[in-house]
Amino acid sequence: MGMISEKVNRVLDLIFPPSLYCNCCGNLIDSTRTYNLCDHCISHVKWDGAREPRIISGLKMLRCTEYGIYERSLIFGLKYNKKRYIARDIGKIMADRLSLTGMDFDVIIPVPLYKKKEQERGFNQAALMGKYLGKELGIPCIAHGLVRSRSTRAMRGLSPTERAENVRDSFALNTAFSKQLEGKRILLIDDFYTTGSTARECAHALESCCPEEIVFLAFAAKY
Repeated sequence: MGMISEKVNRVLDLIFPPSLYCNCCGNLIDSTRTYNLCDHCISHVKWDGAREPRIISGLKMLRCTEYGIYERSLIFGLKYNKKRYIARDIGKIMADRLSLTGMDFDVIIPVPLYKKKEQERGFNQAALMGKYLGKELGIPCIAHGLVRSRSTRAMRGLSPTERAENVRDSFALNTAFSKQLEGKRILLIDDFYTTGSTARECAHALESCCPEEIVFLAFAAKY
């Protein structure tokens, strides 16, 4: 099914080239536009150019952008409108973001969705972003390096305390990859960072494989 889906997406890209429209507002553009964003939208995205990761509650993290209307529009287009081609451009954005830091990684691990939710959506947006980021960096993205052991409530509207309780102990290392991740520099990625509850739980699960380093990268983050 995965191969069929890839072929369908390639055909659709030929019929409806994504570079014809701005990923954010949908206005007509040409193929020279950076990240397939029009001049207006790219100038309103709140880019983060910090060269060093921030350490928040023990988590070493980076973000590509601040969280705002334009940034949310990009991710919502990918997640809810199934514009999978946006993941390619986010992969490029993440690669360019990392180039500012000079940091190198051995492997990319996306934050997982619960199996049933991934089946309903048809894809995990973080894994799709990671796939294209891995191609840009020349390193593997292990889509199922972590597993989500139980379903959780939607985070929107929950307090920081409720968010932390909601995801507590809901992620686990996929032991099939334990040896492959041991002693490695791991880049953990997701679309958004708000309170950090999900990121910290995932990082905690990855610590069981004794990696050299874990850095969390979000496309957009509030902090």
